[in-house]
Amino acid sequence: MRLTHRDIAIAFKEPFASSRGVVSEVRQQVVRLDWQGLTGYGTALAADPSELDGLALGDTTPFAIRSTLARLNVRPNVLAAMDMALHDLLGKAANLPLSHVIGAADLPLTPTAVSIGACPDDELARRGRELADWPILKLKMTPADDGRRAGVLREVYDGRIWVDGNCSWTAERAVEVSRELAKHGVELLEQPVPAGQLTELRYVHENSPIPVLADEDCVGRDDILKLRGHVAGVNIKLTKCGGLLAALDMITLARAAGLRIMLGCKNESTLGVTAMAQLAGLADYLDLDGPLLLVDDPFTGLAIDQGVLTLPAAPGLGVSTYDIGEH
Repeated sequence: MRLTHRDIAIAFKEPFASSRGVVSEVRQQVVRLDWQGLTGYGTALAADPSELDGLALGDTTPFAIRSTLARLNVRPNVLAAMDMALHDLLGKAANLPLSHVIGAADLPLTPTAVSIGACPDDELARRGRELADWPILKLKMTPADDGRRAGVLREVYDGRIWVDGNCSWTAERAVEVSRELAKHGVELLEQPVPAGQLTELRYVHENSPIPVLADEDCVGRDDILKLRGHVAGVNIKLTKCGGLLAALDMITLARAAGLRIMLGCKNESTLGVTAMAQLAGLADYLDLDGPLLLVDDPFTGLAIDQGVLTLPAAPGLGVSTYDIGEH
């Protein structure tokens, strides 16, 4: 099996602001695996190319994904890229869409949210009016927010609202904010306190009038059972957990623990989001809007129309690519 990779940058349609700052583009390593005339693709965000340069796959096949990934000593974001590419090859070898291969075909898909970054009230109102036909909007918060901005959005938007706290508050402040959010019909609150503060997270969970989900506190398999009783649900992302195999394990554990499941994404291209969407039928909530925020995305695959997801029918991930300077 031959591995190649290339760094690409994709611009945002407009700068995206959160509690972590403002970004104008997303950079990623695109991984390509060639095996017996088939090609599989994956993507790694914020990856060090040297991690990929040193990988020797030898006679690896897409039918041995677990053992292959188990011997790769790389960070989760790079592991996720290899996992995607191997699963893409697996589906192509079977000549079936990946959702069929993993047994998730024909499940109903809940609509995805689309995010609005931290912004002034006038811009928030403008975005709310522009997205009035979308079923779910997800509002990013900062430490300075007190929940009032959800009311600004509610004045111009009648649909479902989610809020991402982005680790912004103390536990006591988060409960105060959650009560303000409830006044405006907000449906859920994601990661209101900094990661690693499970006692504080549980306090918010037990005192908030709206469900609390973990994001930054939910990285891999081991976190699921730690979070039982501390939150109502978890947000699973491929780039955090290390790929589709890990995400499937986490979904199984979360269901057994009585936790709701959100499948999310980073600010990333259609390639990574289409990979996660193969599991979309297994989730309660979807936050897979990454490609909607980008311009000149070099990949086509998953289609999103007013929140409704349509998976590609082609084998594997079903993603096509162009203009990434392949070699």
